[in-house]
Amino acid sequence: MVFLSRAALASVAIASLAGAANAAPSNFRAGAAPMQALTPPRQPVGAANSSRVVYVANIDGQPGLGQILVYSASMQNPQLLRTITNGAGRPFGLWVDAKNILYVANYPNKLQGSVTEFQPGASSPFFEITSFMGYPESVAVDAKGDVFVNESYEDEGIVQEFAPGSNTAERTIDTGVGGYAFGNGGMAFDGHGNLIVAEQADLKLQIVKIARGSFKVSSLGLDLNGNDITGPGMGIDKAGNIYVGSGATSAVYVFAPGQTEPSRTISNVAGYGFMNVTPQGAVYEASGESSVAEIAPGANAPTHILGCFCSAQGAAASR
Repeated sequence: MVFLSRAALASVAIASLAGAANAAPSNFRAGAAPMQALTPPRQPVGAANSSRVVYVANIDGQPGLGQILVYSASMQNPQLLRTITNGAGRPFGLWVDAKNILYVANYPNKLQGSVTEFQPGASSPFFEITSFMGYPESVAVDAKGDVFVNESYEDEGIVQEFAPGSNTAERTIDTGVGGYAFGNGGMAFDGHGNLIVAEQADLKLQIVKIARGSFKVSSLGLDLNGNDITGPGMGIDKAGNIYVGSGATSAVYVFAPGQTEPSRTISNVAGYGFMNVTPQGAVYEASGESSVAEIAPGANAPTHILGCFCSAQGAAASR
């Protein structure tokens, strides 16, 4: 499976939201996950907090502009609560921090590239980062509120770090990954606060570690290509397990801490988009087409499937 640059995707004008239901972008596999709920577990994921929501990054709001769809977190019977259009350019990667602030990485098209920040319940951003070297595609926020943005720059990956409330990068870090068919992947933090970054180039997915507070980049040495794992989705739970999506094999692979081979495979997951992994290990994986899979902690197949008339590129759940 060739994972194309988002620049190629962003250059394609999508005629309308209705058209998105019938045609996926050219770099995504045809055949979205079915638009119905699977057999639910005894208790819905995250049922303890009825105010939780699931955000879906939809690039097909209108040609060249997207939207954020906000659903109730009970995906056994999800309800579309509202739609965010202000501050949603071409949304891909999403992040929700410990204060339930939503961060949206917007790839440039009709609007410039940006990371927009939303208070819980808001439909307009309270802050926007627009000063980038490259094209932003995924975002992660650490415990201090520092914002990390994974960008493509001349077919290479860079990560820029922004202090809270700042539009000027404090650090720009070359991930060391670049080449043909480059595409940014997801990011997350390990238990020591190191930033873990997924990137794809030369038809290979690579996952690297950026040591906390430094410019030091090293490979995690995960056996991705031997298992035909293509990304771009990646996340980490509080136990240190690394989850990597794979559109090519319709699966999510779980790597236990310190292991280079998958310890668990979650099957039947359409996954050409970005994912979110909660601290407890629930997974929300965007298909890149018209669905988002919710996977309960420890499950080996989707627990529920949220179907939408959209092109779902990223997903994240509030806490």
